[in-house]
Amino acid sequence: MVASRTEAYRRLLYGGLGFVSLLALALRVEALAALAAGGFALLLVAWREARGLLAGLTVSRELYPSAFEDDEVAVTLRLENRGRRTSWLAEIGDSFGPAVADRQAMLDPGPLHGARRRRLTYRTACSRPWGIYAVGPLTLTASDPFGLFHAERALLDVASFAVYPRAWPVAGLEKLGARPSLSPEEVASPRAGQSLAYLGVRDYRPGDDLRRIHWPATARRGTPAVKEHEVDLVPYFTLFVDLHRSHRAGTGLKSTLEYVVRTSVCLVWTAARRGDLVQVLGEGSRSLLVPPGTGALHATRALYELIQVQQDGSRELLDVVEDHRAHLPPGSTAALLSATLFVDLGRLDETLAALRARAVRPVVLLVHKDSFLPIDRRAAPREESAEQARAVTALLRSRGVPGTILAADDELEATLPRPDLFAEAG
Repeated sequence: MVASRTEAYRRLLYGGLGFVSLLALALRVEALAALAAGGFALLLVAWREARGLLAGLTVSRELYPSAFEDDEVAVTLRLENRGRRTSWLAEIGDSFGPAVADRQAMLDPGPLHGARRRRLTYRTACSRPWGIYAVGPLTLTASDPFGLFHAERALLDVASFAVYPRAWPVAGLEKLGARPSLSPEEVASPRAGQSLAYLGVRDYRPGDDLRRIHWPATARRGTPAVKEHEVDLVPYFTLFVDLHRSHRAGTGLKSTLEYVVRTSVCLVWTAARRGDLVQVLGEGSRSLLVPPGTGALHATRALYELIQVQQDGSRELLDVVEDHRAHLPPGSTAALLSATLFVDLGRLDETLAALRARAVRPVVLLVHKDSFLPIDRRAAPREESAEQARAVTALLRSRGVPGTILAADDELEATLPRPDLFAEAG
């Protein structure tokens, strides 16, 4: 609107000065010719002034690179005048991808003297669903003092911004071993961690700190090996995520991917806030591997990995558990998050028994894939799905394993904090 109005003013001036020039030629009046020449000279000076002011200006963005859905975000733009001339009417444009109204504009009316800087802050909200978005590029516009001409420069300052799913507390997690204190038996048993007490040597896994490589063992084995140390009094929580491509169903907010990611985020965030040592494992087209760690920064890293996953893997969840079962420390909790009810009950029974044999407390969450809109294959008949749900529930009850089934008509915001979430199969 401002640009079109300025364009209209300039056209009016061009037309008026052109008319005065023609009138001066027709009447041979030198005063009118001088007036027209002075007007054109004034426009030329204004045009050069706008470009001269822009040449000394630069802008940069200060922004924390992540937030949760619906969070308010403050973005700081730092405008700096590196030239000697005083700047007037500088406008900064920015694009904030996570917001529906992604275009933002800030005006600094001036004066901004040379070798000075100024901070401008705008606030917006992450109104788009979870994912990774772009912030930028920045645009910088300067105007002459009359506001007749605008010079614009684009700055390729584009940054990625992660929007995490809203995390709700998962009720009953404290009953699954995620406790701030441990029993005497668990305290006495050595578990892998980061303390100074040496525990042993194991094979290298992606994500391990290279500083922990045990070079003598690596030379003997011919494959990388790392040192493990004990950890004291820290609950250990492992999440196994099902990313098999055949378990895709539904679209948008009502899809198995949505439910798997949101449930994973809530489990990780709840465990991390209690001070647990958390790790996340899954197999898609690329491995989902978040090594054990504690604290908000580690939880944020886990969430960043989770919002990038896709259901494009070829390995079943129980295969992934089998691969990593030997690395789960006694006294820990392992959550198995399946994207389908139709798991091999025989293998599931064997896996639960093997985990219990290692003194690992299992918990099972299953997303009812066939309750969502089918994508590339037909949904199982309702009677068959109901029978499978009863069979899974009976198996979990017989083993004394806490578990729950999440269907498309379950609203996660209300379901996950429910006190009886794991009561059905527990």
